[in-house]
Amino acid sequence: MSTSYTLLSSTVIRRIIIRANARAFSTTQARATLAGTVPYHESYVLLHTHQPLSQYPPKSKSPLWKKLTLKARSWGGIVNFSWSSTQPVHPGYSGLGEDGGEEFYYATAFSVDGAPLHIPEVSLANLDDVAGRLREHARSTQVTQETEEGRIDRESEADARLHLYVCTHGSRDCRCGDTGGDVAKALHEEITKRGLWDRLSLGQVAHVGGHKYAANVLVFPLGDWCVLGTVQPEDVPQVLSEALVRHSELSSQVSSGSSRTPALPLCPPFWRGRMGLDKDDQLELAARS
Repeated sequence: MSTSYTLLSSTVIRRIIIRANARAFSTTQARATLAGTVPYHESYVLLHTHQPLSQYPPKSKSPLWKKLTLKARSWGGIVNFSWSSTQPVHPGYSGLGEDGGEEFYYATAFSVDGAPLHIPEVSLANLDDVAGRLREHARSTQVTQETEEGRIDRESEADARLHLYVCTHGSRDCRCGDTGGDVAKALHEEITKRGLWDRLSLGQVAHVGGHKYAANVLVFPLGDWCVLGTVQPEDVPQVLSEALVRHSELSSQVSSGSSRTPALPLCPPFWRGRMGLDKDDQLELAARS
């Protein structure tokens, strides 16, 4: 009996060691190859949709998205679609730009040093005006947030909310749907368990580029792209804790009015890069972590 128990224990121990070594190796590889893979951009614009990612086509045919994407290139902006059961949406349109009809979206834009900008209506009719506001938002470091309730300053917004978006665009690539879906589910469960819905929001986004790195998680307001493909469900609590601590540090800097120094990468083993940094900057920052 004792011999069998000893053999079993040894087998279990060997499996644990093998698994740990395999994950350590994959983490080392990830650190060496992931940093610097985020394209340079100064703002990230999300068009809110009524339909979840499971209803998205592989590639968007939206005329509005295409035109806004072209305009956004002039200020280093990226435009994407997002879904969340709690995000505001435009009441007059529930499509994805596939039907050829007039499109209307509620939009949220993140920039390097400004609070999120919320625009209740984006359409082809007001696209030039919207593009101007987005350009100003991307280039300003003292932008206030506009909502239906009024204007909110940078300090109150930074203190209020952390934003997490997971790419779950399965029709574009199954890895995003499968791995991204698992990560989104694990994050939702952990946020619910901790009762954190008043402190952060969780959404899903369409293709962000680099689906081979799935799952991709965008973390704002820092604009970090954390690649969580090698993370197990049991790792999600630690990842979430690190994001919350980082956001708290950012909020303290904003509240005190102290100058912000570039924060080290969030979740370094899985870090692809950050909004506002080019490839060389991302690699340099990763080397310091």
